[in-house]
Amino acid sequence: MNLEDLRYFLELTRYGRLTVAAERMAVEHTTIRRRITALEKQLGQRLFDKTPRGWTPTAAGRRLLPYAERIEAEADAARGAVTDDGHSPRGTVRIVATDGFGSAVIAPGLARLRRAHPGIQVELVTRLHLLDYGVGEFDLAVTIHRPERPGFRVDHLCDYDLRLYGSPSYLAQRSRIREPRDLADHDLVWFVSSLLDLPELQSAEDIAAQANVVFRTTNLFAQVEAAAGGVGLGLVPCFLADGDERLRPVLHDRVSARRTFWTITPNRLLNTERIAVVAEHLAETARLAADRLIPPATSPQVMGG
Repeated sequence: MNLEDLRYFLELTRYGRLTVAAERMAVEHTTIRRRITALEKQLGQRLFDKTPRGWTPTAAGRRLLPYAERIEAEADAARGAVTDDGHSPRGTVRIVATDGFGSAVIAPGLARLRRAHPGIQVELVTRLHLLDYGVGEFDLAVTIHRPERPGFRVDHLCDYDLRLYGSPSYLAQRSRIREPRDLADHDLVWFVSSLLDLPELQSAEDIAAQANVVFRTTNLFAQVEAAAGGVGLGLVPCFLADGDERLRPVLHDRVSARRTFWTITPNRLLNTERIAVVAEHLAETARLAADRLIPPATSPQVMGG
């Protein structure tokens, strides 16, 4: 058996499509097919069935899988021993995350992962809308939607708050805000709910009903910038606004909406070491960012002019 062919077998097993496996290995898809065919000839067994959902391992392929995974792990350990950098997983991990969380929380935390596991390269793809959960689309996903589909493991990552913020100039020019009912005299920066398709935010619509919505956007960063520019008050994630010197908290002990991030892992990748390492890194990143995700509710109340 050509052990190098097992690498191609593993990638096609994990991602289910020749084109996706080829992209991950930086080869042509015909190379994947040729190496799989060679392995099948060596073993005298068909290892994959072609289905509408992609290439699915046969019974023989499923029997081969745990051995191929152990061989891969041993090869990584051998490489680490020879290069004197200890055992460290190698390869690329693609993370799909929401725009705000991916940019403000995941990306800054990657330096810590890099120091601990220099052999892992991360591809961070940020999305605005719901994930389609397509085959090979991601290795790990961070989303505010808990999918109700088979084939994925879903883990609670963290909770986070959306709270009201306004710029000092806006607050100085407008009426005082002591109670939620005072929002009726204020302008609000809000979501384009029909385009975001985020049912979790529907419960926050009662906040919008108390104020005059003057600007809507599907982009969280645009929301933050509009609030910082004095367009109106913005209900935005604390991890984006807390600590921003251009913004002040408003009614933090009275007005908030709590949401949850979930980590989603395709079942076929659960035994892949580099995926497990990055998943644990994401969990640690969320723990370290706890005070940014949900700041103390005793934030000082901001009074208008």
